[in-house]
Amino acid sequence: MIEFVKINGFPKKIYTEEYILNGIRVMKRYLFPSLENQSCKQFIWILMLGNKANISYVKSLLDFNKSFDSKIIYKNSIKNYIRNITKDCDILITTRIDYDDRIYYDAVNDIRKAININKPILLYGYNRGFLYTELKDEYYDLFTDFKNNGAMSVFISLIIVLKKVKDIHIIYELGNHFLVRKNLIKSYKLFGIKEMNYEPAIFDSGEGKFVYVRQNYSGMYNVTKKNKKYLKVLNFNLTKFYGK
Repeated sequence: MIEFVKINGFPKKIYTEEYILNGIRVMKRYLFPSLENQSCKQFIWILMLGNKANISYVKSLLDFNKSFDSKIIYKNSIKNYIRNITKDCDILITTRIDYDDRIYYDAVNDIRKAININKPILLYGYNRGFLYTELKDEYYDLFTDFKNNGAMSVFISLIIVLKKVKDIHIIYELGNHFLVRKNLIKSYKLFGIKEMNYEPAIFDSGEGKFVYVRQNYSGMYNVTKKNKKYLKVLNFNLTKFYGK
């Protein structure tokens, strides 16, 4: 069984097997195609599992043909795994992407272009994207601005220059989507940097670079009256999104 960490305020049904199996369906239908269609495939996709999860069971559910390198690993083993495979590397990029995200075709390539060897730490990602509702088969333009307190991004990367940072650090150390930027600034000493003389930034081109899939079986992501002013139904072109 897949282990989930309990988060206050989430409905109990996210801990059911039905929720988990449907999440895997969403992953295979939306996330995997966006990874397979990347213009640059020099990346490893890592599925991080709770330490009590049954890896054999998960692998049996994810049996599919894929064109990108992948690894299923326990949460308490991920840092050692990354440390071992990056012994001869100068730059480490770890990226947060959830099972219900889909990214545009040039996302990996864009991240590689963002590398700046003069900055030991760089936070790079997108806070503009689309929310897709399966039940209605509609896309919405979604933009949430957290100003300097954080950034909402379903697709966000931590880029570190290994020779300038004392140890291996990954994006998952910085908390949830809303707190990544704030926590990086707050805890920069974790990375062995004595002075923070620049502002880690969230890249935003003004264009949607990801799609967040709202599953039709869950009411936890209903659009509230407060947020409706940010939403606009679009004729979303998946062909353009995937660069085909």
